[in-house]
Amino acid sequence: MMGAGVLLCFLGALSFGLGACVAKVAEKRNCKASSLVFALCGWSGVLMLLRTLALGMGFHMSLKLIGVALALGICGAVAFFAFQTSIGIGKVTVAWLMMNLSAGVPALVSIWLYNERLTLLKCTAYIIALAALYYLFQGNRLDWQEAKQLGKMEGKRRLIWSLLMLIILLTNGMSSFGLKVIASWGFPGTMKFPYLTIWYAAGFACIGLPMIIKGVGVRWNELGWGAALAILSIGGQVAMAMALNLNVPGNIVFPVTIGGCVLVVVVAGRLIFGERMNRMSTAGVTLGFTAIILISVS
Repeated sequence: MMGAGVLLCFLGALSFGLGACVAKVAEKRNCKASSLVFALCGWSGVLMLLRTLALGMGFHMSLKLIGVALALGICGAVAFFAFQTSIGIGKVTVAWLMMNLSAGVPALVSIWLYNERLTLLKCTAYIIALAALYYLFQGNRLDWQEAKQLGKMEGKRRLIWSLLMLIILLTNGMSSFGLKVIASWGFPGTMKFPYLTIWYAAGFACIGLPMIIKGVGVRWNELGWGAALAILSIGGQVAMAMALNLNVPGNIVFPVTIGGCVLVVVVAGRLIFGERMNRMSTAGVTLGFTAIILISVS
């Protein structure tokens, strides 16, 4: 059973990693970031709704929990919109690393909110994460200087990239914090399905309303890529849940899955998308990968 559980961890890593790669392919196919996130939230919300109905569950949730789902669902949509926009400017490897480094933010919130211990391992992880951020931003600065000499990048685009990285760091990790709230408030595990239905609906509305105001439509190929992203995202989550149900310890499931998906994107970024890393970016990715593993273990 342990072997099957570990295999599921690797499948989860592959599923999440392929999701980032699909996002990059969609960007290269000129899919608009807003339309792609709109489709992703729509398809995922439908899948969660079907699962909720299949379990015979209603939406008997407190207003407080609904509020959490709405707020964090908006965070999730904003985070993925920032990620999708950023990979049109910078490297998908760095953006995906930032998506996973953001897990350190809710870990800090948990220390403050639930009085969790700030262990030596966590302190080490945060110090390494800060070093990773420094090197990643320095690496982007070197890329910008090189591109500027070639006339390929404007200073404004570099500023936009930096702001997008900050948005990803502050929103993506917090968007999943609601699952910890469900557990801490004593709700059953199955409550995550109606919760996620509302979570995706909030993201759907957050992205959809500005699109309606601006008259932005969704093309068929964007619906297709959005469906692929939804399947890969939920597939990764299901693989992780099944591994945990097979009694694979969390200190194996999370590092293997999260670290593995980062490795998938690093390899794809180099071999498929031709992303070159300067010495600063390479150091940042290496340190960031180490920090992600330590955060997930702690």
